[in-house]
Amino acid sequence: MRRLVLGWSFLCLGLLLSAPAFAQEEADKGGERPKSKFDQMIDKKKKVEGLWTLYHNDQQLLAEFSDSALKKEYIVIPSISKGISQGMVLGGMSWNFGEDVIWSFKKTDDKLFIYQRNVRFRAKPNTPEAAAIELAYSDSILYSLPILTKTPTGGTLVDFTQVFMNDELQIGSAIGPGFRFAPDRSTITKLKGFEENVELQINAVYSGSMPIETVPNSRGVQVGVHYSISILPPIGANGYKPRLADDRVGYFVTAIKDFSDKDDPDHFVRYLNRWNLQKLDPSIDLSPPKEPIRFYIENTVPVALRPTVEAAILEWNKAFEKLGFAGAIKVDQQPVDPNFDPENIRYNTFRWMTANAGMAMGPSRVDPRTGQILDADIIFDSSFLDSWSEKWETYRGDTAATFGEGKQDPFGGDAAATHGFGHRHSTSCSYCQEMQRLNGFAAAFFVASGVNADGKLPKEFIHEGMKEVVMHEVGHTLGLRHNFKASTWKNLEQINDKETGTKEGIVASVMDYVAPNISPDKEKQGLYFPQTIGPYDYWAIEYGYKPVQGNEADELKKIAARSTEPALAYTTDEDTRGTDSDPYSARFDLGQDPLDYARRQMEITTKAMPTITQRSVKEGEGYQQARQAFNMLFNEYWQSAATAAKFPGGISLSRDHKTEKDGKAPFTMIPAEKQRAAMKLISESVFSPPVPAGDQLNYLAISRWSHWGMQEPARQDFAIHDEVLSRQDGILGRVLNPMTLSRILDSEFKVPAGQDAYTLDEHMQITVDGIFTEWTAAPAKEKYDNRDPLISSFRRNLQRMAIRRLGTIVTTASSGPSDARTLTRMHLVNLRDSAQKLLSNDKLTLDSYSKAHLMDSVARIDSMLNAEVVLPGVN
Repeated sequence: MRRLVLGWSFLCLGLLLSAPAFAQEEADKGGERPKSKFDQMIDKKKKVEGLWTLYHNDQQLLAEFSDSALKKEYIVIPSISKGISQGMVLGGMSWNFGEDVIWSFKKTDDKLFIYQRNVRFRAKPNTPEAAAIELAYSDSILYSLPILTKTPTGGTLVDFTQVFMNDELQIGSAIGPGFRFAPDRSTITKLKGFEENVELQINAVYSGSMPIETVPNSRGVQVGVHYSISILPPIGANGYKPRLADDRVGYFVTAIKDFSDKDDPDHFVRYLNRWNLQKLDPSIDLSPPKEPIRFYIENTVPVALRPTVEAAILEWNKAFEKLGFAGAIKVDQQPVDPNFDPENIRYNTFRWMTANAGMAMGPSRVDPRTGQILDADIIFDSSFLDSWSEKWETYRGDTAATFGEGKQDPFGGDAAATHGFGHRHSTSCSYCQEMQRLNGFAAAFFVASGVNADGKLPKEFIHEGMKEVVMHEVGHTLGLRHNFKASTWKNLEQINDKETGTKEGIVASVMDYVAPNISPDKEKQGLYFPQTIGPYDYWAIEYGYKPVQGNEADELKKIAARSTEPALAYTTDEDTRGTDSDPYSARFDLGQDPLDYARRQMEITTKAMPTITQRSVKEGEGYQQARQAFNMLFNEYWQSAATAAKFPGGISLSRDHKTEKDGKAPFTMIPAEKQRAAMKLISESVFSPPVPAGDQLNYLAISRWSHWGMQEPARQDFAIHDEVLSRQDGILGRVLNPMTLSRILDSEFKVPAGQDAYTLDEHMQITVDGIFTEWTAAPAKEKYDNRDPLISSFRRNLQRMAIRRLGTIVTTASSGPSDARTLTRMHLVNLRDSAQKLLSNDKLTLDSYSKAHLMDSVARIDSMLNAEVVLPGVN
């Protein structure tokens, strides 16, 4: 029995000893060991190492995080890498709504939470204020990701797909109503890992029913969405020191509420948005920077324009050299490098688009804790150069909506932009878009005046305009905001001095929207556009970037105190909206006196209009270019006329502080004589405008193609009465705007006793007299007929529209001060009496049009005077 047991034991031992060899033998025959859960998860996925270890296929993304990686913070910057040339969905467009996003992570037993850090509120650690903030404010939890498994290295593996395969960027709504993200068709197209950043690109597909001309089928719209994710170092780790902003110097700011700061009653601390520019050797006067601001010009930029683009970018080095920086800004051509991505946060680029968007933008990405600029990309649309375009055939421009109820001003007003694209804080830049229109005007004027018979813009005009817009956008990437008072630095004569203009500029800052300087006298033509930065630009860069060794606050106060100098005057977007008060804070004006510029523009367009129809069309060509050229001259006339409408009730703004030498009051009334001069110009140029010869309008053809990309207006001929009236209505809307009327009445009280004041009574009288002259003046003759009426068709339209607006003042409680209502009622009574007197004049034979117009006007005025009006708080 014992031998039997021992034999059985040896047999079992032999089997056990031979099992590995048997398993190996089976493996050699094609069998596999069971895979770990981690190996199963990453099977057949491409591995990308760098900031994080990532595994992906077309539609799934897994991320492996070490414990140390989960303790860091990251900034996430989205952009459009490939657009659809529709709306704001354009290739190269930064896509951030206000603040840039900071991520942090928190791991539990089975989930990984992604937080968006709330960095708007802070206090010194371990203080009562810090404890209060902890109770009052919190971060946002963006995602809850199930932890799939632990990794062989002790890390955490999560499915990251849902973080990027979604439409939380709201691109669908930007494409059009009803467009939804389609996850089943969206794919990961590019993924690159680096030591400090990850670059991820999604081919995001959106489906909708609205037709889009630039997309073959709207059920499958493809948009390239790029995410640049990088480590955000601890504050101060890279030597960057935030700099406090000053409201006299125009920078974008990062605002934080610091409850430990007692200086501001609202506890706001405002930092400039600026680059981390430090001298390599602070001990020498002119030192290279430790890290220059480097721009790459993409290969898409036309070769002929690259020198102009480079020169425009490097122009800003002049301001930095004054501060001791040698080569603060560098420019390189895009390298031949597979790792070069324009959307990568490590590269600042100048990008060229062919989206027919007529725009340029210089957005930047900023550390929301400190204001440090981390990345900037300038995008420039090629249609800037398209001076002749089919869209000008039916272009009405913004003047039709000038100063109307809730509408924007005629100078490319964008301060109330509803989207936060472009520059931060919901302020976009429409400079290049409006420049395209002005280029069209310039081309039309050059044809009409015989400068260029072929209709092409002179090369120097193109390159000067290109350099100006690029300098403007580079200024934005350096942190600077618009300065819409910079164009008032010099008068028109000084602006046409080409020698001084080349050396010191023709405007105080390239951050204005500068109208092209086109002299009526070809022999006295100066620069068309600024070709160098101005004194304000030097000053603003000094405030933002000057290295300060001692007390920085004291040094910055000294710099900012220079704001009283005329060349350093500053107003920006929120000072330049349609109903804002300062007529010197305007887009696309030029010279110290905007009224002088308006007169000049109206004179040259009026002179050019009679010849433009024939001169703009060559033998054998259609008349479409005649329509385009006429429209551009016509619109420029009315854009210029609208400039005068900001002077009545105007108030000049100043940001000077009390302690400054020669400082101005925050508000200064526009002198009475200037307001009267503006109304005189309006009466002459708006109420009684020059109109083209009727037969000339018969040559204003439109393009007769019916296919996608072409406009098909309801009316093909030029609707001259509608076009003139729409512009008159817009300008009169400003003259009779409730805010304008209130400012005029308030100004009567604010002007010191004994000084000349422009009164509300005078304003209403000038307006009524200028519009209804035929009603009150003695008729020039005793008999009129329908071909030679007492009141022309254009004047009849104007008068009907004016009666409607005056009636609104009388019958609407919210249409201005009560004095405006009572004065208007008086004028309506007088007008009714004047009309009735004309109708009852037995010695006067009226044409049918004028007679019917006067009879209708009397009836309308009576109905307005008899209407019941309920005024709040008034019995």
